[in-house]
Amino acid sequence: MTSNKNHSGIFLQGMIFLHRGQFESARRCFGQALEEARAGGKADQLRAVLLNLGNASAALGDREKARSCYLEILALDREEPDAKTVGQTLVNLGNLCREAGEFERARAYYLEAADLLQENTDDLSSGLLYSNRGLLEEATGQMEEAITLFRKAIEFHKKAGHEEGLAATWGQLGRAFLQRDQDRDAETCFNYAATHFSRLGDPAGESEALRGLAAVYEGRGDRELALHCLGRITEIRERYRLPPDARDQEQSDRLRRK
Repeated sequence: MTSNKNHSGIFLQGMIFLHRGQFESARRCFGQALEEARAGGKADQLRAVLLNLGNASAALGDREKARSCYLEILALDREEPDAKTVGQTLVNLGNLCREAGEFERARAYYLEAADLLQENTDDLSSGLLYSNRGLLEEATGQMEEAITLFRKAIEFHKKAGHEEGLAATWGQLGRAFLQRDQDRDAETCFNYAATHFSRLGDPAGESEALRGLAAVYEGRGDRELALHCLGRITEIRERYRLPPDARDQEQSDRLRRK
């Protein structure tokens, strides 16, 4: 993929908005950058714009627009191959299918992506691939396979130094263990997730990891520790002015009745 210095200012502005989670602003920027990229005629720049326009659209729930962007990248690959970008695109197409409940199509995209990313030793993208494959297996009830895939994802995220991937995947692994009533393993994973999210300065992610811990402690019958986790969530919400989550109050009420 082309480096950022080869992109237009409007594309770079879109990347800033994307990383901040301001997806509508990012999509507007990428839409303008797309016109420039088409006029410029450089396939690598066009692929980069399409990939990020697709990502912003997917984050906004516009799956059709995202799918259109990703499929255009695959069409471009026939003219000027770029295995890494295509591998990432196949993962994204798999995610769209998984979220739509099209599990076999998702699996096919993920397996095709795995071949490309393995050839190119892309640890970051491989970590994301295995995380999403784990979510697919979890959705289809294959919990043992999901746990194996989440563990592989963590290995790749560690090699890539991808803190966000580690935070998210530890949480995913914790939820998988919780579903299998492996509460000690789940507790360890949620603690790791909370630590990584705290290090990243992601209060929403840290709160979700604490919810996982609260569920572990409630299931274990440890009312005090569960309430302590909920109290930490309240502190985080008030400090960062996050919206309340009804699940927290429901669990708190349930615990206090015990």
